[in-house]
Amino acid sequence: MINDANNIVLAVMGAVGNGKSSTLNSIIQEPLFQSGRAVGPVTQQIGSCVRHWKLPEVGRTVHIVDTPGMCDSTYKDVENVHLMVEFFKTLSHGVSAFVLVFNIHNTRLDEYTKNMLRLFERLLGPQFWKHVVIVFTHVDEDQRDYLEENIDALTDPTDGFVKVIHQWFNLQFQPPLVFLSNRDTRYSQYARDCFMELYEAVVSVEGGARKEKFTCTFFQEVNNRTGLVQDNFIVQSIRSAASAIPQIVQSGSRAVANVCSVM
Repeated sequence: MINDANNIVLAVMGAVGNGKSSTLNSIIQEPLFQSGRAVGPVTQQIGSCVRHWKLPEVGRTVHIVDTPGMCDSTYKDVENVHLMVEFFKTLSHGVSAFVLVFNIHNTRLDEYTKNMLRLFERLLGPQFWKHVVIVFTHVDEDQRDYLEENIDALTDPTDGFVKVIHQWFNLQFQPPLVFLSNRDTRYSQYARDCFMELYEAVVSVEGGARKEKFTCTFFQEVNNRTGLVQDNFIVQSIRSAASAIPQIVQSGSRAVANVCSVM
């Protein structure tokens, strides 16, 4: 078990094509996370890693935990439910920030994302929102002027993206919003400034100097169990949460039930 007492722990979520893998690779300045839809050894084996946060150098290590493909077509795969079990076991000792990654060119809050967030809220409780950071990628320096209209729409205090999430989930606060560029991150000061904003947003939801990580009753219950009992508890909890979300029930409840029967 990794000792995350001083690590930044990031649970990173985002649909394929949103730039999630590129963002993770930029943070650690290492091509560890495979992007796109290809399924190779890296995708199969790398679910998390502990590295120095290198963009920019902040003197801290980061434990990155990549979210398996929840609530999309892969949710029907028994193997993916097993990945979800391992994912929650990894996070159960505390999370600094849940980073939601979106593409600036696709600002629609789709059903995939809504279902994923509903599932997390039901499993972890509404307090998890206090540790959420929203990221938009592909905001490159040479495209910034062209994208100003998109950015204005996202940040609109009346009906912007964050405001919509705020209203959709009836939040009492608004998560921080960060715009990123993953282009030429080794040499671009613009990209470095973007990732400094991301780091500062993560620190702000982590509790500043207190470095307080998110935890909840679900995580505590996970840690009170071991082995097969622990795995079954997580699966049953996922099944219970998913059963209250109609869109997930239609696509994934049978898979969760199958996992419960074989564990």
